[in-house]
Amino acid sequence: MARIDLDNGGSEDELADALRQLEKQQEKGAEVPRPEGRDGGPSGVATPPRSKAEIEAARRRARREREEEHRRARGEIEGAVEAIRERQIAEERAAVKKQGPRRWPWVVLGIVAVAVIVVAVLALRPEPLPPPAMSAEEAVRGFWDAIATGHYQGATVYYPALVDKYGSRKQAAVYLVEKFGEDPPTKVTVGEAEPLPESDDVRVSYEVWRRSGRPYTGEFVVRNSGSEKADYVIVTGM
Repeated sequence: MARIDLDNGGSEDELADALRQLEKQQEKGAEVPRPEGRDGGPSGVATPPRSKAEIEAARRRARREREEEHRRARGEIEGAVEAIRERQIAEERAAVKKQGPRRWPWVVLGIVAVAVIVVAVLALRPEPLPPPAMSAEEAVRGFWDAIATGHYQGATVYYPALVDKYGSRKQAAVYLVEKFGEDPPTKVTVGEAEPLPESDDVRVSYEVWRRSGRPYTGEFVVRNSGSEKADYVIVTGM
């Protein structure tokens, strides 16, 4: 029988082809009878004459040996094929596990993108206006607190005369940015309201410390807006 070497690096198709070659060789060997000498034995070897029963028994033994050898060789090849298949499956599973962590950068990018969108929406959403002041002092303090926090449109709630002067709340806010944006207030002191003679208005003094350290002092004239909410607004003073 011809010998077939199995290489661990061979493909499954090559092993299947080797199996087919082995079967053809064994079928060919079964079909070709051994040459016999003049006395009925192997060529060139003198053997005693044998009966037909002995010859038939010898042929059956030879056939069984060939079949056994064929089964053994086939089992070895099938085992090698199965081993290669298992190795391929293991390599595919290892590749899938290795590719798993590579998905994390895409997940992180997705989270970052969502966070950027949320921040952009919050930044573009208009900040709600503050509630009206319920006292003259509260109107003055609310005005300066809004400017200190950068809520310039909110400051116009306490000083609606600026909206009337510049045509809109947005334009009034632009004026306040130009006036206080580069040097905003950091600390504010508000005095008590003082009634003005022959008027329902009151006067409220203030002292503001700005980022540059320079104090800013003055006073606002405040009045009750006369609305149902009885809120107070700044009339003049800037």
